[in-house]
Amino acid sequence: MPLTFPHFGSLKHVFVSLFHELGRYDLVIPNKPSKKTFQLGSRYSPEFVCTPFKLTLGTFIESLERGADELGMGGGHGYCRFRFYWQVQKIILEDLGYDCKWIRIDYESTRDMLQVMKSISVGLNTLQTIRAFQIGWVKNRLTDLTDQLLFKYRAIEIEKGSSERIANEVFELIVSTRKMSKIRKLRKTIPKMFAENVEVDKKANPLKVVVNGEIYVVLEPALNLDIYKRLNGLGVITKTPVTLRRFIDVGQRLNPFKKMDFQIANSYGTKYVPYRVGGETQENLGDAILYKKKGWDGLIHLYPFTCMPEIIARSIFPQVSRENDMPVLSLVVDEHTGEAGFQTRLEAFVDLLESKRERKLKKSKSKIARH
Repeated sequence: MPLTFPHFGSLKHVFVSLFHELGRYDLVIPNKPSKKTFQLGSRYSPEFVCTPFKLTLGTFIESLERGADELGMGGGHGYCRFRFYWQVQKIILEDLGYDCKWIRIDYESTRDMLQVMKSISVGLNTLQTIRAFQIGWVKNRLTDLTDQLLFKYRAIEIEKGSSERIANEVFELIVSTRKMSKIRKLRKTIPKMFAENVEVDKKANPLKVVVNGEIYVVLEPALNLDIYKRLNGLGVITKTPVTLRRFIDVGQRLNPFKKMDFQIANSYGTKYVPYRVGGETQENLGDAILYKKKGWDGLIHLYPFTCMPEIIARSIFPQVSRENDMPVLSLVVDEHTGEAGFQTRLEAFVDLLESKRERKLKKSKSKIARH
């Protein structure tokens, strides 16, 4: 029974690796979502449902047409409407005449994830399943590292396209590497591959902008209009603290000596939203404070149309921005978002950050001159 899953940016490579470790090679790897994917999903979805619902539904329909009959999807008991996606999509696909099996994974429960992985594996016992899961989260660390390096080098590369070429080679290497001892060595190998093969402009003084928001929009290029590439094209280094590892990286979550960024940001965000309201509201607000302290120049907040938790964050960001002197641009996206208008807003925001930095530099020079 060929198995498939939603396209999810570079996490596609993590999912492929994890299923391979579980002995599942009967995969229908989802294609990168296109306009047709959006149209398919929108045609059969409720009008005002979250945009990620429409895109994942369209992806499932395309994969089913390519021969898949097992659909892997997150669910669970969280605050976000995402936990109901699979149930509603199941009804829609049944009405369309598709006969498929659903694999629902509660991403907020480690026990549930292990139970589901064991049940879909090819005869793995509990210890083997745990080992496969561990390889999954370690490889997720590597894909996050690769994205981070790509979003840095692409902004200052001299030969356009060289960073993406190396990133694609790295992703293939991550998927093909099997033994844990070899996988862990990639942590040092990957930065070397970028440093040795991408020539950069050493005189560049790029702005640094962090991108956060709803997880699927932030991590799926087809939905965020490839925002990282657009910002890199404007000479801006980017980064996102949003990662699936907050749910699956058990090793780091249990490490008492090192906190993940979302844990630190959450402690800052609770000042503005003391209770969980769904999505990543608290963490997103806290990121503005955290990355201001780290010296970043601005923050772009992405969220899908009708996403209530991020609409709440959007309404509070102006206060957070004023109190912490951190410029914030909130952008809402859906299947109708126009590329021209999106690009214009990014360019205007970058111009604002450049002006702010120049004013700060002039002010600093004038103080030195007076002394």
